[in-house]
Amino acid sequence: MDLPFVTLDVFTNTLHRGNPLAVVMVPESVRHRITQKMKQNVAKDFNFSETVFLHEPFQGDGNDDDAREIDIFTKDREIPFAGHPTIGTAVLLRYFYSNIAREPNWSANGGLDLKKLITKAGPIDIHAAPGHGIRAKIPHNVHLHAKTLADAIGPVTQTEAERLGLAANPEIREAELGAPVFSIVNGMTFLLIQLPSLELLKQVPVSKVDLDGLRGSMLDEGWRESFVGKLYYVDVGAGAEDVKHFRTRMIEFGNEDPATGSAASALGAYLTLNEKKGMTFRMTQGVEMGRESTIDVETTIDEGGGLGELWLGGTAVVATKGSTRV
Repeated sequence: MDLPFVTLDVFTNTLHRGNPLAVVMVPESVRHRITQKMKQNVAKDFNFSETVFLHEPFQGDGNDDDAREIDIFTKDREIPFAGHPTIGTAVLLRYFYSNIAREPNWSANGGLDLKKLITKAGPIDIHAAPGHGIRAKIPHNVHLHAKTLADAIGPVTQTEAERLGLAANPEIREAELGAPVFSIVNGMTFLLIQLPSLELLKQVPVSKVDLDGLRGSMLDEGWRESFVGKLYYVDVGAGAEDVKHFRTRMIEFGNEDPATGSAASALGAYLTLNEKKGMTFRMTQGVEMGRESTIDVETTIDEGGGLGELWLGGTAVVATKGSTRV
């Protein structure tokens, strides 16, 4: 069978920048026939960091216009939540939906009054933002793990560290080994690696660290079935209206990701909990790859001092449409 798809560049207003995303439409009539294995094979074929499967609602469920259920797959597995699939899918449905079924000019001319995306991590409230942007209220179940990468690996020589995929530069390697390990939800975990300069950020190796093999010794009990990535970041100062600006790079499985909303959400949540106050962040990622992306994160603190609301913001542009055979 053939399924229609659209690709978008997410966290950008410029074609061929940002993070590519494929959104595959799954009609109600064939939904029961599309298996997990089929979805995984399609995601491998697209070879993007994530592929979304957008399910048409069942007739009579009352959510024809304001909610859609999505599944999110990397090239290797299904994941419960990811930021650029959330923003990209919401932009597509909110602004371009009426163009999906015909030859488009891809100018945003209106779509669904989308209010919610349903993910495996929970429902995500969707709000329109200026410039055909989206603000998404991200579900979270944050957790700071007790151990660091250094605790999991133990003492290593420089040669051993490089064989493991850690940085040759000792300053970067020390930051990798001592970085906090933080989950935004159970199933999405990041090493939050702070570096002191953009010069060091340029030297980050795009190498594979066998983080999956270390989950049992690095991640806390009950949190070990998780994607694990490395987010490197540099604080480049406060911008207008007290927005904190960061430059970031995210490395996973030996690949670099142009824009990672879940990692940006994790970093914003972690810093908010450290500061014990709501904050606004703008994170620029993908510069070193030539795919500059802009990710906005807003947070609040609840009455008990925990993380309150977490909002992820961004834009997207449509790139291609077609059909894929499964």
